[in-house]
Amino acid sequence: MILNSPVLVLKAINATFAKSLLEQDTKDDIKKISEYLESENANEEFVFFDSMPAVKEFLDKVDYEKFKAFYLQIINKEWQFGFPIKRTTIEDTQANGLLPQIQKFIQEGARSWIDFPIQLISDLLTANGLAFDNTNFFANSRPNLQGTNVINNIVTGTGTTIDKIKDDLGNAINRLLGFKAKNGRAYNRNAKWLVLTPSQLYTKFLALQNNDTITVGSGVVNNEFKGIFEIFINYDQDITNNDWYLINSNAVVKPFVYVLRQDPIFDMVDNLDEPVVKYISKARMNVGYGNPMSIALINN
Repeated sequence: MILNSPVLVLKAINATFAKSLLEQDTKDDIKKISEYLESENANEEFVFFDSMPAVKEFLDKVDYEKFKAFYLQIINKEWQFGFPIKRTTIEDTQANGLLPQIQKFIQEGARSWIDFPIQLISDLLTANGLAFDNTNFFANSRPNLQGTNVINNIVTGTGTTIDKIKDDLGNAINRLLGFKAKNGRAYNRNAKWLVLTPSQLYTKFLALQNNDTITVGSGVVNNEFKGIFEIFINYDQDITNNDWYLINSNAVVKPFVYVLRQDPIFDMVDNLDEPVVKYISKARMNVGYGNPMSIALINN
């Protein structure tokens, strides 16, 4: 008589889990909106400056005074999810195998871990906490950073019809291109645009991304934004919230920082006096605010 064991099931779970993580990996997409760091510590400290580097003629000294440093610490938190499997179910499953429904559950669990950094970013967008300069991430001015040019990364939206979105996209692009450091250096040179949109606005941005013209009232106008931006769907944003975001995915520092201390992996708790075996998936990571000058909120 052959009985499967919890240890063999754990090996099968981790094999399925690792394969699913690899097949569904989205780190390249996350890197478009966040700085990615494989962490070696319990927390990571990042330094930001109040100006952009600017080359000047060397006369009698190096000009240091315009570079004030700000520090931001991101603590790696521990995250988890778990599920029980009846001991008899394990014993009656083919040795070294998983029941199809458990295999599908593990694959969906991998998808949850892959999506989790974006979920954390979505939470940061909603919270609008303090950025490294001790000002709210989205704010109508940044006293510690701006010079004569006001840095206001909140664009008042005019609506959610495609013509209004088109107008707001142009306003947001111009807003980001106008951001300058205290020493006059532009923050968003050579920008590549990415729209972070809630799911309910996706098809409208898709039309703007691909169509030569759009309909406005009873007329048709040229679409100057065809092919100049990427689309990233924020599935975690509430469908009643029509705010969207324009990001410079080519910024030297992205709007967010994603630190990964430990990739998710499964373990188990097997108490022989219990009728179930508990399987636990854990990881250590976190997301924090990065560069607020590389993103604009279009507030609807």
